[in-house]
Amino acid sequence: MILLAISTSSPRGTVVVARGDEVLARVAYDGGTSHAERLFAAIDEALATAGVDKTQLRALACDVGPGSFTGVRVALATCQGIALGLGVPVVGVGSLEAMAHAARREVGAQRVLPVLDARKEEVFAAVLDVDGAALWGPLHLPSADGAELATTAARFGATLSGEFAVKLGLAGVARGEALDLPDASSVAQLGARWLASAPAGAGDASALEPRYVRAPDAKPMELQRRASVPVGAVAAVGASAPVPVPVPADLATDLATELGASEPQAE
Repeated sequence: MILLAISTSSPRGTVVVARGDEVLARVAYDGGTSHAERLFAAIDEALATAGVDKTQLRALACDVGPGSFTGVRVALATCQGIALGLGVPVVGVGSLEAMAHAARREVGAQRVLPVLDARKEEVFAAVLDVDGAALWGPLHLPSADGAELATTAARFGATLSGEFAVKLGLAGVARGEALDLPDASSVAQLGARWLASAPAGAGDASALEPRYVRAPDAKPMELQRRASVPVGAVAAVGASAPVPVPVPADLATDLATELGASEPQAE
């Protein structure tokens, strides 16, 4: 199964085309707050590098946060539009889960405590078991509570990961490109594994939701304006209490046209 994965929950954007656990192409860019302007070019580049036509995609996987509110919405709306346009399933993967998966894959960590910059002098963090189950969090807490993160990691026997953990002065942090920030390579692998064991009909784009962890400061319409794409709706794997977000009827048509996909199916 050929899958397209997207991660824009952090300042770095990544796009991966994968077949199962095999990464066929990966494109990364420093997006800052301009993911809406950079993402489609990155998707086109990844598909071209992999030698894959968009019509060969059989599923999508999307980083659904927590992270940048605008970045999360850009990825979600984009994945939802493409999935509806191509008539393929899409699955959401949490950003912290992706970082923990990378730590297990790259350095053999078991329990992992990924740390992600939440801005406003806060961090997003969680302790995730080897099977991805949350043992603590996910939550947001002040950056000044770095000592609490170290104590929590020790209490659970977890490996710290994430470049922001180093910026907080924490020791023993697992580092690497896919460990420092959420990466589409891990999003692709986790998404593919979930879809492989999911029941028929799973991965409905209209049922997906973002995982914010911290309530957004901006109202939905303001976030939509910032993202420069219509507001989407996604559901993270393992997310609790999802809150539906309406999807404009022309979302799929606009995004499918951008990629040159066929007309989307009716919702």
